[in-house]
Amino acid sequence: MIIQRAKNQGFSAEIFMAELKEVQIKREKQYTNMYIFDKGYGIRVIKDGKLGFAYGNKLDNLLDLAIESLNASKEDKFNVIPSPEKVSINNLRFFSINEGEEKIKELLSFGSEIREHVNVVTEYYEAMNIKVKVVNTEGIDVEEERSLLSLSISFNVKSDKGISPEIYEYSSSRTLNLELEKLRNKILQTKEIYERDRLQLGQPLTEGIFTPKALSELFAPLFSHAISLENYIRGKTSLNEGEILNENLEIIDNPLITTAPYSRSFDAEGLPSKVNYLIKEGKVIQFLSNTYWSLKGNRENTHSATRSYATIPYIAPTILDINVKTKCESDGIIIDQVQGVHTSNFDTGEFSVVIPVAWNEKEGKAYRELNLSGNLKEFIKGIEGSCGEKEIYGNLRVSPIKVKGVNIL
Repeated sequence: MIIQRAKNQGFSAEIFMAELKEVQIKREKQYTNMYIFDKGYGIRVIKDGKLGFAYGNKLDNLLDLAIESLNASKEDKFNVIPSPEKVSINNLRFFSINEGEEKIKELLSFGSEIREHVNVVTEYYEAMNIKVKVVNTEGIDVEEERSLLSLSISFNVKSDKGISPEIYEYSSSRTLNLELEKLRNKILQTKEIYERDRLQLGQPLTEGIFTPKALSELFAPLFSHAISLENYIRGKTSLNEGEILNENLEIIDNPLITTAPYSRSFDAEGLPSKVNYLIKEGKVIQFLSNTYWSLKGNRENTHSATRSYATIPYIAPTILDINVKTKCESDGIIIDQVQGVHTSNFDTGEFSVVIPVAWNEKEGKAYRELNLSGNLKEFIKGIEGSCGEKEIYGNLRVSPIKVKGVNIL
């Protein structure tokens, strides 16, 4: 056994294995059906604070390659393979890949129905089973299977008023039950909105209501970067430990919401998943960490390691569960889609993005392409209220949220 061989040679070692079975169907001008199988291994070895790493689709000589790469590493006392903690395995495999494939065939009729209402550019269906296993020399030996089903549709609306921008809608779940009625209603609502005239914004605005989709595109990537302990230690975040940002706000990283797409029983180092409070009563109380950065920062390990078999562990949230105490009415501009967050300054949290999809439901107006600018900290401070029911979208569990203190032009 490779782990025992590494131990006999005086190394701490870890093997991360991921096995993916996936069915993909894409329907645009052409119909594409893909069956994917991928299995790979990543090996970390540590000795005297030096770290070596190698990955591949076979285990054959990976240990030797990892040991060889260790010679190029610098000594760092925080390079440690973690010791085991008790893991409770949740049931996250709700269907087999064959059941997922059959479900996709059913979902194609949903796509056909939607084509009767809007101009569909692309339909994308995906069912997967993934097996993850972590074994190390310190005693960790955990394994879990997870399933995931997703459907995404991009479309535009054609009418005598013109053609709308391309609009994207998405639904996913660990189970075979997607919220198709909610998705259908959202697409038909968007169709109705974009059959109207698209108007210019009469004057700049400083507040708007952000849908879960818009928050997943803007807030989630900026906050995920800012709440990493690595970035906090490196001075690459605008958030500060202990500061009070918004007393109405609570943000939790919760990997134990079983039907959510990023749920898991253990992290990428084999440590048990935790529910981590990040902002509580408006106060930043902790940053997400893995073993290395928790030791380096002298903080509790939040077990937030993420990786593929081709990388060493890094820090990322799972499902950000956002709660806002205050309720609000859905009046004003509704922002449903943003583009260009990758151009933001992630270290300062400053952003300037495009809003291709926005409307005012009460006034019956749809808007032409708008610009949105601000920064993450002021965005958090400006969260005023929750304007509807919570839903899971991407790695967020959140309701539409009204935010003040942004610039909409």
